[in-house]
Amino acid sequence: MKYVKILGLSALMAAALMSLAGTASATVLCAAEPANGNPATKGTVCPTNFAYISGAEIHAVLETGEHATFTEAGGKTYVTCKKSTLTTALEGEGSATETVKSKNSTWTFEDCTSGTEMCTVTVVKPGTLEVHWTTDSFHGTLTSSGTEITFECESIFGDIHCIYTTSSTDLGTLTGGVMTENRATIDVASANFGIVTTNELCPKEVKLDAKYEVTSPKPLYVAAHT
Repeated sequence: MKYVKILGLSALMAAALMSLAGTASATVLCAAEPANGNPATKGTVCPTNFAYISGAEIHAVLETGEHATFTEAGGKTYVTCKKSTLTTALEGEGSATETVKSKNSTWTFEDCTSGTEMCTVTVVKPGTLEVHWTTDSFHGTLTSSGTEITFECESIFGDIHCIYTTSSTDLGTLTGGVMTENRATIDVASANFGIVTTNELCPKEVKLDAKYEVTSPKPLYVAAHT
């Protein structure tokens, strides 16, 4: 009897672990408000034929009045940019067992300064993104890999050239379109870019903060599966 109970407990634990493994990476992006699951968990099911498919592009720009700000360790502002856009194309639809992945075609930063000095910020490798659905919501977290950014800034010591990259970096949050006009947003919050190539005047790492509005597609929600 005890042996049967142990077997039963083991089976339940195994099923629970399989369930967690399945939902941890389950994500699709949806053109309609997702329905509740069973049990009633908000944002679980994207209605049939409303999932954005491979090749669909997401385009985002800085929200009005916002800046993209790179800070050094300790919170000191390193570079501030007045303009930034991000375009990324889905490489799959996602599913109940697979997260949504996308390849960035462009990520730009313009009108940038470091203090009073001009800087040129260039994304030489746009990299990729992954979206991971946040349970009981229409939102998801973003992970960035392979994005490589160069900074060329003027200084009293001459031009300074620094290079930074992402590697499974927690970028921030994709908030699904539950705001005015079904507007979705991307909030990049203290995303850590590690140094690749440097001189002694480059910060060892920089963190990016920026608030983007998703201009297309609309609406855009994050769901667990179709």
